[in-house]
Amino acid sequence: MGSFYRAVAILMLNTLLVFACFELVARGVFKIARVLATPTAQLVGEGSPRETVSYYASQGWAKQHWYEFRLSRKQRYYPYVGWRRAPFKGQTIEVDQYGVRVTPGADCSAQAFKVFTFGASALWGTGAPNWGTIPAYLQQGLAKLRPGPVCVMNFAESAYVLMQGIIMLLMQLRSGNVPDVVLFYYMDGDIYAAYQSGRAGMPENLEQMAARFEGRLEPLTVADQLRRTSAYALIDALMGKLTIANPQPHEPSPHKLITYESMGIDAAEFSAWIVQDYLANYKIVSALAHQYGFKYFFFLPPFVSRGNKPLTPEEQEIKHKAESDAALAKLFTAVYQTLEGASAHYPNLYSMAHVLDRYDSLMWIDEGHVTPIGNHVIAESMLDVIQARSCGAQ
Repeated sequence: MGSFYRAVAILMLNTLLVFACFELVARGVFKIARVLATPTAQLVGEGSPRETVSYYASQGWAKQHWYEFRLSRKQRYYPYVGWRRAPFKGQTIEVDQYGVRVTPGADCSAQAFKVFTFGASALWGTGAPNWGTIPAYLQQGLAKLRPGPVCVMNFAESAYVLMQGIIMLLMQLRSGNVPDVVLFYYMDGDIYAAYQSGRAGMPENLEQMAARFEGRLEPLTVADQLRRTSAYALIDALMGKLTIANPQPHEPSPHKLITYESMGIDAAEFSAWIVQDYLANYKIVSALAHQYGFKYFFFLPPFVSRGNKPLTPEEQEIKHKAESDAALAKLFTAVYQTLEGASAHYPNLYSMAHVLDRYDSLMWIDEGHVTPIGNHVIAESMLDVIQARSCGAQ
C-alpha cells in the first residue's frame, strides 16, 4: 500500500511540474507575441463589431488605431473619480501622465484661452485618432476664431458619469487651473449606470466595485482559477483557431442581469429621479461658473435612436440592436425627452439629437459613437453655440 501512495504522489508531483513548465512557456509565448505582433495580427479575433464598420475600410490609420485602443485601455486608480487611463503613447492615441487624452495643437501656456471638456467615451474619442476627436476639432475651430494661444483639454474618460466630470473640474479649480469655458457632454452613461444600479447619480458597475471593496466577491472555483492561467488562454486560443471554421454558440450566462426593471422600479418615476439628478449637477456647475468666472455649456449627445438622420443599412442594424433592450430604451427615451423639454428653462443646456439629420452617409459606428466625420459635425455645432453665446450672460 505504501508503494501505491508513493507512486500516486510521484505522479501528482510530475503532473504539477509539467503544468508549471507549460504555464511558464505559455506566459513566454504571450509576451513574445505582444512584442512581435503587428496591428493586423492583433485585430484577428479580438475586435468589436464597430471595428468592422465599412467606414474604417478606407482609413489607413484604422487598424493601428483599434490595436492601440485595446492597448490603451489599461486603467489606474485616480483619486475621487475611481479610474483613468494609464499613460500611453501611440501613433493614433496619446494619453498623458494624468490620464488625459492629448489634444493636438493645444497650447496651454499661461495666457491661453482654456476650454475644459468633460464626458465619457464618445467625447474621449472611441473610434477616432487624436486628431479626429470632438475636443481636437474644437481646438482647430477655436484657434481659427480667436487670436492668441488656445488650450482645449479632453478630461473625458470611458464609462464616466456627469458627477465624475464635475469632480474632475473641482480638482482643476482647487489647483488654480481655472478655464474660460467648460463643456459637459453627458447623458447616456448616466442613464446606463442608473439602469444597472436602480439609483440615479451612481457610477457605472457600482455593485461590482462595492463588492470588491467590501470583500464580498464570490470565491473562485478551481475551474475559474484555471481559466485565469496563461496555459488555459493558450489552449483556448489554439482551439479557437482549430474550430474557427465551425464556430459553436456561446453558452448562456448563468448570471441574470439585475436592472431597475428587475428591481420593480417604475420607469416614469425613475426617469424623473435621473433628470432631477442631472439638473442638480447643472446647478452646481452654474454656481461654480458664477464664482470662478467661466462660461459653461451642457450638451446632450446624439444617439442613433434619436433624431431623424437617414440611416444606412449598417446604421439601421445598429439602431435595431440599441432598441433590443426594451427596458433600457424606454428609460433612455423618457430621460432624453424630459431633458430636452427642460432646456427651455436651463439656458445653457442644448440637445444634439438632430445634429446629424442632414447627413445620409454613415456616421454611427455603434449606438453612441460616431466616426471622426461625425465628431467634426458635432464640434462645429458646439462652436456655433459657443460663438452665439460668447457675449451673453451666464
